[in-house]
Formats: sequence, structure tokens, C-alpha cells
Amino acid sequence: MQTQKDNIRQITLDEARREFLDNGFKDTSMRTIAKNAGVGLSNIYNYFKNKDELFLEVLKPLLSKLKSVMAAHNSPENLSLNIFESTDYQRENIDMFVGLVEQYRPDLKLLLYKAYGSSLQDFRETFTNESTIVGMEYLYKMKEKYPHINANISEFFIHTMSSWWLTIMGEIVTHNLTHDETEQFITEYMTFGTAGWHKLMCEE
Repeated sequence: MQTQKDNIRQITLDEARREFLDNGFKDTSMRTIAKNAGVGLSNIYNYFKNKDELFLEVLKPLLSKLKSVMAAHNSPENLSLNIFESTDYQRENIDMFVGLVEQYRPDLKLLLYKAYGSSLQDFRETFTNESTIVGMEYLYKMKEKYPHINANISEFFIHTMSSWWLTIMGEIVTHNLTHDETEQFITEYMTFGTAGWHKLMCEE
């Protein structure tokens, strides 16, 4: 019995994902999801209380990944001036972002461009604000560890840099770059950004 329930839930999720990707949140109906999944409409509500909860469940893997990336930003290994020179650090971050974009390409399109009407419609601003807090905390921690660096960088600058990352991911997924093109762009952007941050924080 439990296996059957799990199957119904997964079938519903799979069909909901297809509908959301094709039509966006606003123009997707629970009735259509139920019909295409071969599940009674009332039965869907035994698993998901409403369309928004179903939408959140579809995007849960991507949201969890983005949350983990943010949580790792201020990890002890990142609180080092070596990040400006370490090719291993840069390679790791390039691979991480390329992997994120390629693994979650359709989901990023859905989250960034087709979430209107859902509880995630303001995700860009929410994520940017949370990233800004993390970025400001990073500067504070780096200043504690390296008193000589310049941490007097405006919050609005951090806010804008945080916003750009979502814009960058959006540009990549909407232009359907190949793996090599994605890796080249991320490498170029990170090289450019690393030099800029080094200039701001470490050079008088």
C-alpha cells in the first residue's frame, strides 16, 4: 500500500514538473496535472495541500542546492587570502557553478522566469538580500582575521554583486550555452571578479 502511495506522489510530481516547465506556475492547473498523471484531483490533495506546495516540492532539489552553496560561502576554508591566488580554489568554484547550471538548467528557468503567482515569485530579491547579509558577514570575518585588509565596502555593492549571480545564471540557462561555452564564461567571470575583489580588499 505504501509503495502505491509513493508511486502516486512521484507520478504527480513528475507530471507537475512537466506542466510547470511548459506553462509556468500561474498557467498550470491542478486539474490538468491530475488528468495527465491519471490521478483523481481529490487524491492529489492527499499529498499536496495546494498548487504552491507542489511547486515548492518540484523545486526543492534546486532550492536545497542554492541554500547549501550560500551556507558554504563563509566556511573556514574560504576565509583566507589564498582564495585570490589559489588555482585549486578557483577550479573548484568554476566546477561547482558549471555543475549547478547544467544539472538544474530547466529548474533555474522555472524559478527565475516562471514563478509568478507562487510563493517564490520574489525569489530573486529574497535570495539577493540573504546573499548580501552573508557577504557582509564575510567581510566582517575577513577583517577580524586580516586587520590590514579593506572591508569598508558598501552594502549596496555587495547587494548588486549578489544580484548579478542570479542574472548570470539566468543568462546562461536562457541562451542554452554548451558545456564548453558555460565553463569558459564562468572562468572569465570568476577571473575578472577575483581580480576586482583583490583590488578592493588588498591593494591600497
